[in-house]
Amino acid sequence: MSATSPTQPQPRTYGNWRRGLRPGLFGFGPAATAIAFAVMVCGAGSLILSKWVALAIVVVGGLTLTPLAVRFHGRTGAQLLAARLLWLAGRRRRSHLYVTGLASPVSQAHRLPGILARSVLWEVETGLRTPLGVVVIPQSRHYSVALRCQTDGLDLVDQPVVDQRVARMAQFLSALAREPMLVQAQVTVETTPDPGVALAGEVARTTVEHAPAAARQVLADIVASYPVGAAHVDTWVVLTFKPPARGTWTDDAVCTEIATRLPSLVQSLLGAGASAVNPMSGDDLALTVAAAYDPATASHAAAPGAPTWDNAGPVAAHETWDAYRHDSGTSRTWGMAEAPRGTVYANAFARLADPDPTLLRKRVSIIYRPYSPGAAAALVERDRRDAMFTAAKKRQATARDNIDVQAAEQAAREEATGAGITRFTVLVTATVRNPADLDDAESMTFARAGEARVTLRTMYGSQAAAFAANLPTGVVLPHHASLRI
Repeated sequence: MSATSPTQPQPRTYGNWRRGLRPGLFGFGPAATAIAFAVMVCGAGSLILSKWVALAIVVVGGLTLTPLAVRFHGRTGAQLLAARLLWLAGRRRRSHLYVTGLASPVSQAHRLPGILARSVLWEVETGLRTPLGVVVIPQSRHYSVALRCQTDGLDLVDQPVVDQRVARMAQFLSALAREPMLVQAQVTVETTPDPGVALAGEVARTTVEHAPAAARQVLADIVASYPVGAAHVDTWVVLTFKPPARGTWTDDAVCTEIATRLPSLVQSLLGAGASAVNPMSGDDLALTVAAAYDPATASHAAAPGAPTWDNAGPVAAHETWDAYRHDSGTSRTWGMAEAPRGTVYANAFARLADPDPTLLRKRVSIIYRPYSPGAAAALVERDRRDAMFTAAKKRQATARDNIDVQAAEQAAREEATGAGITRFTVLVTATVRNPADLDDAESMTFARAGEARVTLRTMYGSQAAAFAANLPTGVVLPHHASLRI
């Protein structure tokens, strides 16, 4: 007679993330390939006139194509050069400096800087306890709502429950692709060191005068020791909408339409690891944004004189090539340059979002931009053809080419059976008190990213915009980019 033990469920693996390929010769994109063909045709045709003219055309064409062909971390040399020139032009106009208040020639109110300078905040009654705050960015016609989520975490959670949460999150993202006005969804986890003020206040409020001395001593020890290494964790889900170009959509009409669609989206989040989902009000949004720009004076609870949206910006801000100094903090933001290769587990990004007690604040955002069903079908077929073309044009395809073909074919099969296609990226912002601590913060962040197998790159030349995009404001960075090559 033999005894058997129940087998433990094996954790599921995920992946098949791939960067879409663009067809072209020698790594060129479509535009550069067209220029290359034009140079070859013009050069060959000019041989009839003069070989020197043909040589000049080839030389000029080569000098033009070289910056488009050479790539550094996924960006062409032309993109890097243009980004540096735009940055220098901005510095010449002193666009990297921002001062508000009495010393400012612009505004005495502490308005938000940069992309958010023209933003306004609307509040919509939804029948809930508090009104819904909607951030409106006029230049891109984007309307964003933020949902504060109480997350359960992964501690003492069985593997089948984790798999179910991931499946519910996939259903949520798939449902977003069918939302006609949705542009972007953002999940942000912010961690801040908890000084234990809330715990001390709660203990003082609930302790009675005639409590035993031993019980008082135990509570005093807990208040003194528990906050050490503790962190305050906030989780937001930000949904950004854009009304159709056709028709007359007023701000009031768009906000009402968003409030109507919101309950079903909130219900979808409840099964994806959120035990409670509460829409953020206008006051809550203003307080959260103000705390990010001035972390030293931040408070987790609203108080009399709390900032409004028109007064939630910093007193002064200074953007450098690789950092952003704002009031009492200095921040650096990194963006994902490459997703983890191969298969990953459900907790792949958990280590990256873990609290760091040495940082004033840390925000980790996963930003999703789903394709519509029609666009997704065309995209996967195009990527499949491009991957096969790239592998076939070589005399001997590399292992990476073959794997890319397999991934493209798998994505096409999954999309054909009803799966959605979503673009995603990761933003990480670390805020420190002393600018000299930024290098240590970067080392710590890169170490955590290495454990998650995520390749991060500093958002050079766009630190202020990336900082704003990592807040619950719904900034869609590609819609504000001034450089598109």
